[in-house]
Amino acid sequence: MAQCNGCLKDNIKGFCSACERILFDRSKVSPKLKFNWEDISKRIDGHPMGFSISGVQRKGFIGKPRGVDLIPIMSVDEKSQFIIKPMLSRFNLPDQSPANEHVTMQIAKQVFGIKTAECAFVNFENGTPAYITRRFDYNTDGEKLNQEDFASVLKAVNKYKSKTYQDVGVWLSPLNRIDFLRILIFNFISGNGDVHLKNISLLETADGDMMLSPSYDLMNTKIHLTDSLLALNLFEELEQTSLVLGKSYNYSRKDFIEFGKRLKVREAIVLKIVDLFMNSEDKFIAMIDRSFLSKQAKLLYTNNIIENYSLFRQ
Repeated sequence: MAQCNGCLKDNIKGFCSACERILFDRSKVSPKLKFNWEDISKRIDGHPMGFSISGVQRKGFIGKPRGVDLIPIMSVDEKSQFIIKPMLSRFNLPDQSPANEHVTMQIAKQVFGIKTAECAFVNFENGTPAYITRRFDYNTDGEKLNQEDFASVLKAVNKYKSKTYQDVGVWLSPLNRIDFLRILIFNFISGNGDVHLKNISLLETADGDMMLSPSYDLMNTKIHLTDSLLALNLFEELEQTSLVLGKSYNYSRKDFIEFGKRLKVREAIVLKIVDLFMNSEDKFIAMIDRSFLSKQAKLLYTNNIIENYSLFRQ
């Protein structure tokens, strides 16, 4: 059965009309690209290349001129509309990383109402998989918006160890604190151990305020490598780093309820968010099953979700 390469809607070959509108401003775009990763890497000489999971997830930049298919950007001065990631260069099941990130982002958006960067699963001309995401740091007039990650906001020396999620949360506005609680629970259950300070950002709004940006770089890192439950500790007590070597702290819903209290989120709202996750395991697994992941990767992802839900329910 065919699924939409954007939202994973059934019985769609390519992109559904809604995804064409959201991703490509109603343009018809094929999920089979007319170039390969090598065509991008040759064009970004001297252009900063991004990295994500453990510093090895490569990122390139592509554009979509009017009436033209997706293309690599021609120069470092040209504005890119999309970020593209090829499959991982190493680790377990490296070819599954694009489908992994794609389905994880879609689950966050569709099942849990988390605001995410719009994204899609595509293939290069040679058939290898890739993940694309539409940039959210430009406004409708093409002007660059100010974006600042929390490594910079908190002046953190180490993006993994020098701060906690509580440090991030208390900095946020009351409304963003609710969003942040939902994002953290999602990353815990989805097995994402790479949500460090550079993967949490503030974005300038049309009014000039700095608010929590759409979520990005969401994936189940456990499919690819042995990873921690979360990239940072929840609380200022640094409970993970204070444990005896080889021991780990297993979070549960009680910890996230306590986290919400520390951020001064009303208890009724915290419990409503927790209940949403408690009652959504079947929906989570159903979307994994509809994804572009291989059978082996689906099984690994599903088993990890079941394991994380058992911890969360304690």
